[in-house]
Amino acid sequence: MHQTIRFYLRYHTHYGQDVYLLGNIPALGSDVPHQALRLQWENDEWWSATIRITTTEPFVLQYQYLLRELEEVTYEGGVREILLDPAREAYRFTDTWNYAGQPQNAWQTAPFTRVFFRHPVQQPDSRAATHQFRVQAPLLPAGKTICLLGNVPSLGSWNIKTPLLLQYDAQGWFTAAPQLPAGATPVRYKYGVYDLDNHTFEYYENGPDRELPVFATGEHTVLHDGFVRLDYPHWKGAGVSVPVFSLRSHEGFGTGEFADLVPLAQWARQGGLQLIQVLPVNDTVSTWTWRDSYPYNAISSFALHPLYIRLQDVGLLPATHPLQRQFHSLRQWLNEKEEVDYETVLSYKLAYLKALYEEEGEKLQTRAYWQWFAANEHWLLPYAVFCYLRDKYHTSDFSRWPEYNQYDYTAINQLVIADGAAAAAAHFWFFVQYHLHLQLQQAVTAVRNEGVALKGDIPIGISRYSADAWMNPGLYHSDMQAGAPPDSFTAEGQNWGFPTYNWKKMMADGCEWWQQRLRHMSVYFDAFRIDHILGFFRIWQIPQQAVQGLLGYFHPAIPLSREELLQKGIPFDEARFCQPWITDAVLDQTFGSYAGIIKDRYLYALPHGRYALQPHCDTQRKVRELQLPEAVESALFHLIADVLLIKVTQGERVMYHPRYDLASTTSFAALDPVTQQRLLDLYHHFFYVRQESCWRKEAMHKLPLIRRATRMLICGEDLGMVPHCVPGVMQAQGILGLEVQRMPKQAGYDFAAIFEAPYLSVLTPATHDMSTLRGWWEENAGISRKYYQQVLKHNTPAPLHANVALVKEIINQHLQANAMWRIFQIQDLLAAAGYISDQHPDKERINIPAVTQHYWRYRIPDSITNYELRITNAGAFVRHNP
Repeated sequence: MHQTIRFYLRYHTHYGQDVYLLGNIPALGSDVPHQALRLQWENDEWWSATIRITTTEPFVLQYQYLLRELEEVTYEGGVREILLDPAREAYRFTDTWNYAGQPQNAWQTAPFTRVFFRHPVQQPDSRAATHQFRVQAPLLPAGKTICLLGNVPSLGSWNIKTPLLLQYDAQGWFTAAPQLPAGATPVRYKYGVYDLDNHTFEYYENGPDRELPVFATGEHTVLHDGFVRLDYPHWKGAGVSVPVFSLRSHEGFGTGEFADLVPLAQWARQGGLQLIQVLPVNDTVSTWTWRDSYPYNAISSFALHPLYIRLQDVGLLPATHPLQRQFHSLRQWLNEKEEVDYETVLSYKLAYLKALYEEEGEKLQTRAYWQWFAANEHWLLPYAVFCYLRDKYHTSDFSRWPEYNQYDYTAINQLVIADGAAAAAAHFWFFVQYHLHLQLQQAVTAVRNEGVALKGDIPIGISRYSADAWMNPGLYHSDMQAGAPPDSFTAEGQNWGFPTYNWKKMMADGCEWWQQRLRHMSVYFDAFRIDHILGFFRIWQIPQQAVQGLLGYFHPAIPLSREELLQKGIPFDEARFCQPWITDAVLDQTFGSYAGIIKDRYLYALPHGRYALQPHCDTQRKVRELQLPEAVESALFHLIADVLLIKVTQGERVMYHPRYDLASTTSFAALDPVTQQRLLDLYHHFFYVRQESCWRKEAMHKLPLIRRATRMLICGEDLGMVPHCVPGVMQAQGILGLEVQRMPKQAGYDFAAIFEAPYLSVLTPATHDMSTLRGWWEENAGISRKYYQQVLKHNTPAPLHANVALVKEIINQHLQANAMWRIFQIQDLLAAAGYISDQHPDKERINIPAVTQHYWRYRIPDSITNYELRITNAGAFVRHNP
């Protein structure tokens, strides 16, 4: 049936601005921004568009407005969703712009609508209606609804005893569908709050009456009235951060498992917490060693990690089976270990699962399984074949596979059909992933039923040797490595090894890969943390020949040209500025009596008393491959990184980026004072002024597409070298930032002023990349003393160790701040519980970013059910039950 849909948006614009409509049908661009429909300007207040579609079945229309001015794009705050009836010939939508930065949008995300403020879903019968009134009312408690009153009988004639009650629909809107008389006097109306339990009208919304625009007969008019105008309180919540592997229970097998999230949620609810935050839970099995414990290097952005499966919930092997005979004794031994024994746990679990699959695999052939398979086949089949080929060729580096090293769906599908070994392996991984899905889904349902939301973590990168990179190589720059410039974690910068994203290719289809990834994640999580959200503004990319993050540069960025350097009065010479500054003095200082050996083996002489590295060791990657003693390798790395500018070739253009912290190099020290000052001025402008507009534009194109993909609450980890544009962009997008008291974002301060943090933010005393409160207190006595006196306002000497009272005080201070969320590492909550371990606090640390090959294996000392927690508005009282 043909259907006409007219869109009317009330929004005041000025000359040069255009409004577009983006939606999930071809007429509205199929969710690809550059294909969005341009609206027509009607007058100073209205924009409009008319489309015609053909439909035979009811479907949910999704659409969103965006504003374009030159290269700037602004998306409104939410995606409207409405179920369309194919029997209707014409719809008319009357909309108002939704500003993305409003807190109301955050309160309309999944933690609030799916967990904290759930309402029974009903779809109003609109078959005889002329209008649909749709409005959102976040934070409305259960037992209450929105009502509608107006100046016509069908809207109750302002009689508060007979208001029109709105129903909460599946798209999260309160909806009413009355039949209004045509040609009536202007219809005025207002929303109110109604108590369903007592059947009483409570109060009207704030502000003046609303007025219904003139409508044409024959059209079904839908009014999206935004948010009910109420005095919304600034809702505040608290949560616990813990990796799943860190949980401990008698039923577990040497590691935390998805099922352990349920008792954790019960503990959280009883203690007054509303949220559980976990690290990424995707499959990272690449080398089959403990190095795969790093949770941010997944081989699939969709597959779950077998480490977290509970074997006995999948099935039990016969008592005579060798694996079953050792089940209980091995479990007890692993559970008594202080830390996760990653390799033993994983190898046993997968061996047990293979034995179970051989015994019970055919039981998988159920309707529910095939429905799940059909919904996930786009990633599941490639992932399963990737695992088969990884194990067959003993490497996840697909470039080294003798066949299938270039992904071809038809070829791998045929492989599974024709090759029995491939088919058996693929179906085994289907089996594992299905049971992981069932167990996580069951745990999530139980967690939500406790009134607790679950927050996941999405890495900024993907593994270089992953199913994602194998399937879609064009989406990534495999010749680059993502990382971070030097910071308080490491003086050499960080090199994560991930390929960087090809954003131009990703944006071509509206970031479909990201949208799929987030939709998949939203099946399990209510909120998520974007690891290193700064990567959506710019990424620190490191050329493949470098090892240290120190030799990276920001991309995108506006680089320097030779002409610009000369114009700034800098006597630019490419060899002088871009090659390592190596002299006899440098060698003597670095290598002492071994300088002569270093010259002979690794250097050759240049004019004017300088040296250059020989071709076999002139990059950090080549030096790494020589497998030299650590001290020699480190010294050669330092020599190679001693440059002022990093040369980048873009097609036929040669451009330059200042090396980060170039003033610390010996090359800089050898310059004359005038050149030094000019170079410093250029450096400061390059990093802190020049790129701001570029980086803001990048984020404003990418983040709205991430935001519109899901109803999850989005939080961004925005620590490190933060561009000035970041807070404004995140606030405008309604994305929560991260505030860490010991990592102030404002220069010149030792501590962040958490009481001045914006409402849309998450406060935490520490992240998993940092020491715990007990560990931090012992790292620097001067800082601890300053914190104790300046922040906690004590006039007595600071304690040498963070005792129970001190940890409680810090937690309580965070609880009093005005941010939406405050989240605490479980180690800190347990310390406040009175459980102070005899071990050094460093043993409680989850990750040390400066250690590239860190073993992620921390476990809480006891089962979570053995601890009691109480958090109230007045603060925290925590007790440990021995």
